[in-house]
Amino acid sequence: MELVILQTSDAFRYSRMLRATSQTAIAYCERHGFAYESFIGIKRGFRGAHAAFNRIMMLDELVDRGYRGWALHMDADAYVYDLDFDLRAYLADKQDRSAIMATIPGEHVPWHINSGVLFFNLGHPQGIALIRDWKRRFMAISDARLRELTSVWDGENDQIMLYKSLDRNEALREPVFFEDASLFNDCEGRFIRQYLNSLEGDLARRTEAIEAAVIDIFRNASGASASAAEEKLVGELYRAILRRNPDPGSRGYVDLLLAKGTGAVPEIVRSLIDSPEYQGRLATEAASPTGRT
Repeated sequence: MELVILQTSDAFRYSRMLRATSQTAIAYCERHGFAYESFIGIKRGFRGAHAAFNRIMMLDELVDRGYRGWALHMDADAYVYDLDFDLRAYLADKQDRSAIMATIPGEHVPWHINSGVLFFNLGHPQGIALIRDWKRRFMAISDARLRELTSVWDGENDQIMLYKSLDRNEALREPVFFEDASLFNDCEGRFIRQYLNSLEGDLARRTEAIEAAVIDIFRNASGASASAAEEKLVGELYRAILRRNPDPGSRGYVDLLLAKGTGAVPEIVRSLIDSPEYQGRLATEAASPTGRT
């Protein structure tokens, strides 16, 4: 299964935020064998806010390039929270879907969606048709009108245009899978988290919060892998010296390795050799006619 993660921002206001969130997207792609593309700047428009339309152009360019896999767009304020999430398994039964979008919590119409995180199946004809219709609506905005749009909250924004494509064309809407926002369009999302402007209107504070969250993700991932490595080493020492698997009490040795590194190995070896269990076995073996039990 092919999948590419797309991200974009303007060159000034959101580029710092993108530098933070892109770390998680790139790490996720490297871990799972997916592709990653980003664009900084304005594809069509005149203001930084117009970078919100870049996603439309990037998806359309993928279609023109002949790409027919899945495309996952993540806003600059969205980051991969669960680096181990099995996206292949999640998408396995959705190959007949043209897109996957999250319904805004509290909305009764499923296609009242948040465009911050979107999946498009470019191997599905209606996935391509939806992207083309979305672009058509965008290109229908004249340059003169586009110059007047100073904010993503103005009437003609990317999210409203996508909603109109879905609302006014049942054929485009029918094959779309509408997901619960708690998976990938929420500040506490299980797979992808998005720190929306509605949660923190101050851009600097929102960026700092996202940067801190990204640091925690990698710190936790590093800690988990380190703990696993240390547990493996302790297990090998137990089996070599005590001839058995470690018990819950071995956690202290794992913590010692985490604190001191491999320099703690001699200390652990001495502790195991000096233990009553090991000394008792030596005494038993010495008393045995064969010298071993």
